[in-house]
Amino acid sequence: MTGDLAASALGLARVFTEGGRLIVVAPGRNDHAQHVAVEFIHPAVVGARSLPAVAANVDELAHRVSPGDGLLVLVPPGGFDHELPAAALVLTTDPEASEPELVQWYHVLWELVQVGLEHPGLTGGAALQGGDSTSFLYPFLDAAESSEEDLLDALRASASGKAAESAELSARTVAENDAELSDVAGAIDACRHRGNAVHTVGNGGSSSDAARLARLLRSRDVSANCLAADPAVITALANDLGVDRIFARQVEATVRPGDVLVVFSTSGASSNLLAALEVEVIQHVTTVTSAGYGGGALAEHPATNHRLTVDSTSVHRIQEAQGVLMDQLCARLSRQREVSR
Repeated sequence: MTGDLAASALGLARVFTEGGRLIVVAPGRNDHAQHVAVEFIHPAVVGARSLPAVAANVDELAHRVSPGDGLLVLVPPGGFDHELPAAALVLTTDPEASEPELVQWYHVLWELVQVGLEHPGLTGGAALQGGDSTSFLYPFLDAAESSEEDLLDALRASASGKAAESAELSARTVAENDAELSDVAGAIDACRHRGNAVHTVGNGGSSSDAARLARLLRSRDVSANCLAADPAVITALANDLGVDRIFARQVEATVRPGDVLVVFSTSGASSNLLAALEVEVIQHVTTVTSAGYGGGALAEHPATNHRLTVDSTSVHRIQEAQGVLMDQLCARLSRQREVSR
């Protein structure tokens, strides 16, 4: 990745303190921009601050970005040559970074920003009033610390530790799911040969994971769509039927016998995902669940055919491991198709 992540995070904390927003653009990979936005607006970590972030398209930047905002460009593999509007802080990522590396990078960016905000002497803000401190993310840091260089050194060391922790969990997760990954790749390839479709689904950050898998599968000539991607459908169903039915109704309407349904969750316990597994057509669908907490209730559901599980309770580390599983799945799918030619 480009630049000093710790320094960038501290700069972004100052942008937020001064009333700015984070505008995120990811050409060709808007699911990543949406993932960043939801991390900042609705953090899954209890006690973390909600911060203004917007996922934008490239052609919207001139109208979206104000001079006091932060701008994050997740640079695509082919590079980024668009003119950028003036912003208080511009962050860019390495175009050669893998998609799992991107996820880990912006997860740690979020964590470092939260810690920076707990050092009001260095960000110009006020100390957290009420609620829970998020200092548990980096418990060795003193909230009263006044030396910027000491803070940055500590954040760099801890970010490195987070990367090592993520790499270890991801490697272990791939090893533990080795056979299941090959089976799921085979099921998706068979689905493609039948002329059927793959449907993906999830809530929050997991919805962007689901959208990413659908995008990656489409790039491999697999018919795939994300059931969480259409805000008009989601909001209509949530408003009229309730949140618990937003995916079950879509499964009833769009999923056909012979299709594959891939369900993403960090907890493995979301009621609207479990409800989607109760729809009658599921009896004739290949279902795959990808969840943390050892798989949770989704993995235990009798309608689940394949279980890609992550043995962790850390939301960010779970999603990072799921990203690696996703890459492995796509690689195995590509290999299977090469062998069958």
